[in-house]
Amino acid sequence: MSRLFWKIFLTMWLSIVAFSAAMGTINDMIARGQWAEDPANIFSRGMERISQRSARVLYERGREGLVEELQAVPLIARSHIFVVDDSGVEILGRDAALRTLTQSGRPSTQARIVDVDGEPYTLHTFARVPPGALLAPGLQGTLLRLMVAALISALVSYFLASGLTTPLKRLRDASRKIAEGDLQARVGKLKPVRHDEIGELAEDFDRMASHLETMQQANQRLLRDVSHELRSPLARLTVALEIARKKGAGQVANELNRIETESQRLETLVNDVLGLLRESSETAPRGDQDVDIARLLSELAETVSYEAPEGSPGVAWAGSESLIYRGDRELLWRAIENLLRNAMRHTEPDRGVVLSLDQEHGGALAITVRDYGTGLPEEELDKIFKPFYRVQESRDRKSGGHGLGLSIASAAVRRHGGEISASNAPGGGLAVTILLPAQ
Repeated sequence: MSRLFWKIFLTMWLSIVAFSAAMGTINDMIARGQWAEDPANIFSRGMERISQRSARVLYERGREGLVEELQAVPLIARSHIFVVDDSGVEILGRDAALRTLTQSGRPSTQARIVDVDGEPYTLHTFARVPPGALLAPGLQGTLLRLMVAALISALVSYFLASGLTTPLKRLRDASRKIAEGDLQARVGKLKPVRHDEIGELAEDFDRMASHLETMQQANQRLLRDVSHELRSPLARLTVALEIARKKGAGQVANELNRIETESQRLETLVNDVLGLLRESSETAPRGDQDVDIARLLSELAETVSYEAPEGSPGVAWAGSESLIYRGDRELLWRAIENLLRNAMRHTEPDRGVVLSLDQEHGGALAITVRDYGTGLPEEELDKIFKPFYRVQESRDRKSGGHGLGLSIASAAVRRHGGEISASNAPGGGLAVTILLPAQ
């Protein structure tokens, strides 16, 4: 149960219980102030006086006088006194009620009374049934009524609190999925259907999510279309450069080299943008297979080290036992390759890059790429995985980066359900760790 549920439940429940306790105590105090003695004794003496008066009225005024007398008695008392003539008929015609009370075993007393002519009658006086423990006055009855009120209020508070927090929990779960990149998450129709503010909030949330999904699809489509449109002029530019080299004189050689450099940089940018779109697409199928992570890292270390500048130690890889992981080999290759090439650009040339693989407790795999560069400010560590983000504009341009390599790696890791993080390593440099979940 959520904390909001318990706040609502306990607030309502304790409020109702406190109100019931206060009202019960007040009523009991008022009742005790009204009664100088036990109500049962008061009722018993009242019935005794009615019985004596009935006997006197019957003797003085006869049967008709007694009927008038009993009809004038309040109903609550009259229902406890019956007069039966010698033939067995109740003088007010309440024979059925008399039989019911007699058969129920209710305590009663009988007295013989006579009229002025000496005709005998039987006076039946039934004791009042004492109230049950729940309705009885006094501390015990008050406590029992309070317990019943607490139970009923607990049920009411539970259903009301649940009705308020359950849709809010669905809203929270959907918002977390959207925050994690799943723009297809929706709250959906609440059951039972709500037409209050919470139901309207759920509908507004789903409309917002649909709008965000449409905007993301439009942005991805725009980037994809622009990238594809740039490929054609790049290709034509490359062809034109080759023709110009063959026809042109030596005076334009520097300019042609400059054009070639910029076109290569533009082509690299287009390829990086397409790579980011491909890696971040949640709908694209993954080509999962059994991948030997240790062998994959060994091949990557060899490939990147081969391309390292002369004099650089390249990628230091100590090797590891074979570790099989089921995933998309190409996605994992591109993710780790981007990390290695990024580290090679920023490490000190004479120290290279360190690549390591560890198996965490529980089976998770931790792949770490550590360079020996200048590191990063702490506030920048979470931002370097955003597309086109650069910590130092001049340095990144000099190294040829566009701020997409780490974004591509992050997208590929997320598609495997993993996490990627960066931290400043002891002794200087940056350490980027990929954590792949256990399978």
